[in-house]
Amino acid sequence: MARYNHPLARRMTKVQQPRDVLVRFHEIGLKGKNQPMFVRRLVENLERATVGLGVERVWATRMLVRMRLAPEADWDAVRARTATVFGAVKFSLAARTEPDYDHISALLGETASARIFSTFRISANRTDKTFTLTSHDLNVRLGDEIREATGARVDLSHPEADFRVVVGRDDAFVYADDNRGAGGLPVGTGGKVAVMMSGGIDSPVAAWRMMRRGCKAVLVHFHAFPLVEGRSRDKAKELAELLNAWQYDTRLHLVPFADVQRRVILEVPGPLRVIAYRRFMVRIAEAIAAREGAQALVTGESLGQVGSQTLRNIATVDEAASMPIFRPLVGLDKSEIIDQAQAIGTYETSILPDEDCCTLFVPRSPATAVKPDQIAECEARLDVSALVAEAAAAAEVFEYHAPRA
Repeated sequence: MARYNHPLARRMTKVQQPRDVLVRFHEIGLKGKNQPMFVRRLVENLERATVGLGVERVWATRMLVRMRLAPEADWDAVRARTATVFGAVKFSLAARTEPDYDHISALLGETASARIFSTFRISANRTDKTFTLTSHDLNVRLGDEIREATGARVDLSHPEADFRVVVGRDDAFVYADDNRGAGGLPVGTGGKVAVMMSGGIDSPVAAWRMMRRGCKAVLVHFHAFPLVEGRSRDKAKELAELLNAWQYDTRLHLVPFADVQRRVILEVPGPLRVIAYRRFMVRIAEAIAAREGAQALVTGESLGQVGSQTLRNIATVDEAASMPIFRPLVGLDKSEIIDQAQAIGTYETSILPDEDCCTLFVPRSPATAVKPDQIAECEARLDVSALVAEAAAAAEVFEYHAPRA
């Protein structure tokens, strides 16, 4: 292995500490005439996520978003925050120079000299088509220089050093380290949804997955306080704060559900109660969604995971709804959901003990194939509209906000 000591780099003024972050996106680039709207929101969200970390400017340029760091900026903190911004697929701290081959070669030399490697790859991208060399020509010429200077060989599949070069009209960039972003679409581009969030593992992951598709998530949590302790409410608040790191402004509705449960117990046979509870939750969540301007409900249900989540029961629950119900986890198994909960940071909170309001009065063997007419017969003995209106009106609302510039 050898270091690369570029002769021109030694004669040039030393390149300043890298201060430019290049943020790449993929799916946004397919949005046609709507692309500028998605890019603007990505820029806004990057600005919001990195407030107070020494980011001087965030702006879009062709198929990139650029961030300019102040000299005192904490790159580790900026990197951690940028990784939570949906829409950003990859991002890198890059060194900048003039769009001139000798300067690019020298800057690459400085970048390579800080590394020891025996295999490498050059990935050049000429975004300015008036530049004299094509991307392929840059790859070949720069690669030959490194190979001759170090004896390292080119490996396009699994290189020890992967050097990237971007040449624009006004400047050029060189970098060697990619950071993975959150991907998806920027929060705020996909409308608003109301997430029925328990204190368990699944529903926070469902909320996160909808945020990743650009949706703003309003959180709705049902609790049985004061029939039980308030730990469920405390968990919901903590989960809301954790999820807010991904969408910057979050409203959490804590809905008292004990009165509804008491009434259901009087009129609904034990095996049907879980579905009755779920239908009431759907109606109450819809009332809150209407207030919030949300266009759909979201649950953390996975098909067949528990008895209430069979196809028949899901259809019976949906029959009570007037707006779409999304189930982003419907095809995942529990281990996959746990893996994602751990990755997004909600798992440790979700597994804390609490009292789920549904399990408070649930029989040991709930029905797995409840038909709508069965549950409708029971609901006819209840003042459904009044119970829904009372519960929705009694909801406590908590707000969580990331700092603004």
